[in-house]
Amino acid sequence: MKIKRLITVLLTACFIIPQISEVKAAETYPNLDEKITVKSYSGEKYKAGEAPNEEECYALSSKGRNLDQTIVMPSDKVMVLENSGNQNYTDLRAVLEEDSCTNDIDLVLSSKQLRAQSKVSLKINFADKKTEPCLNRTAILLKEGNDVVKRIPFSYDTAGYRDEHDISVSQWSGEYAYFFGFGTVKSIGTIDYCQSKKTLRVTYKNAGTAPVLKFTLDPNGYFTFSNGKYEYYGSSSGNKVGGTNTLNLTAKSNLKRDFADAATTGSFDIKNKRIAFMLSELLIVYNDAYDANGNPVPGVTLDSHGGCIEGGQISTIPLSYNVSLKPLGTIKTKMSSSKTSSIKVSWNKLNGVSGYRIYRSTKKNSGYKYLKQLSSKTASYTNKKLKSGKTYYYKVRAYSDVFGDRYYGSYSAPLKSGTRPAKPRVTVKRSGRRLKIKYKKISGASGYRIYIRTGKKGKYKRVKQYTSGKKVSYKSKKLKRKKTYYVKVRAYKTINGKKYFGSYSKAKKVKIK
Repeated sequence: MKIKRLITVLLTACFIIPQISEVKAAETYPNLDEKITVKSYSGEKYKAGEAPNEEECYALSSKGRNLDQTIVMPSDKVMVLENSGNQNYTDLRAVLEEDSCTNDIDLVLSSKQLRAQSKVSLKINFADKKTEPCLNRTAILLKEGNDVVKRIPFSYDTAGYRDEHDISVSQWSGEYAYFFGFGTVKSIGTIDYCQSKKTLRVTYKNAGTAPVLKFTLDPNGYFTFSNGKYEYYGSSSGNKVGGTNTLNLTAKSNLKRDFADAATTGSFDIKNKRIAFMLSELLIVYNDAYDANGNPVPGVTLDSHGGCIEGGQISTIPLSYNVSLKPLGTIKTKMSSSKTSSIKVSWNKLNGVSGYRIYRSTKKNSGYKYLKQLSSKTASYTNKKLKSGKTYYYKVRAYSDVFGDRYYGSYSAPLKSGTRPAKPRVTVKRSGRRLKIKYKKISGASGYRIYIRTGKKGKYKRVKQYTSGKKVSYKSKKLKRKKTYYVKVRAYKTINGKKYFGSYSKAKKVKIK
């Protein structure tokens, strides 16, 4: 089976390689009409080429191949073309730019006429279910007579030949994606270069005719299974035909070490600052000694290497994954300490990042200013020379330096914090057997606590708590005659439901006559 698969892939390559190498660059057609534009397309499209010559390319894909080797036909894709100019076209036709596979695609215009300020639709699909495995980058040409009036970049692909084990894109979880050189694949997730996030999770449904024996990973590759091993035997129910197994993959440190070389095989996504790779190290070993019903197959024995092997470099399973150049780990911040003129912010370290940046604002959702850049070994920062009793918000984000460029991760959630309120200045006057206590309003205070002690050896007792920073006086209950009392006040600020107290005021001594 492995030999059969190798032949299949080599045959597929014969179709792919010539088409890629012989696809023509955009030719200069002297009669192109810039007023004809693609208004909409019901299929997929992507950016092709590199800036400044990047262009929108429209795609048609077959999502799989049946066991009889016919392709799974997609629904018709419709492209709407608009003529916003003044030229009338009365004998319009659509053809593929000349190459070796012009008969693969049906192009049907809704009308031969495309008059000024009007639209026409173009139906696109494969011409035959028996289309061979291919990947073709070409163009759709709109022609009026022999003149090309519009060139539309176009690509199409079909799945490779299948065998009885039914390795197709639809069996895997993930999002459909297009990988140049492989066609339609499933993208199973994103990890990051610094490996602050380094796990991938994918499910596989066995739709073939033989149960799965095990899944393996190449020890020279970049992943292990979550148990740290290179073999995973699945579950008894998941291995059966029709069963589903879940694979958890963990990236190894050599991915970061070899990243410069590995990146040459990937596909760079400039917009999302990430590189896509094929998961070419995954193998599925099938137990061909048993059929779909679990019965022994006459004359077939299972050797130490298992049965049919699918995947690997020769017959890569249609799975891709992304490596983000930006750190993806989540940073959680907290206020470690607060003083009247400083705040200490700390956070969890992220694996492998190059460093952190911290920002501050007096508003939760705007106005953040850069404070400090810190090394990857640092997970805290003390912000000094702040005003007392003031509310501050902080954000932290990690960054990675890759290939000489810097890539920033997401900001942490805003951290509400604040400095402790200042020490109150207190005055105390005797009013009969009561004490009139006054103090100046403290900036940023959420409230105050007032304490009274009897005699030098007594203990201070809290006699009042105000939950408003506007309350600046207090009159005590009647106190005992001929006793000496001491009074202190301190302010507090409530931050995230917790009270942060400032220093006690200087004690005031008063004697009741």
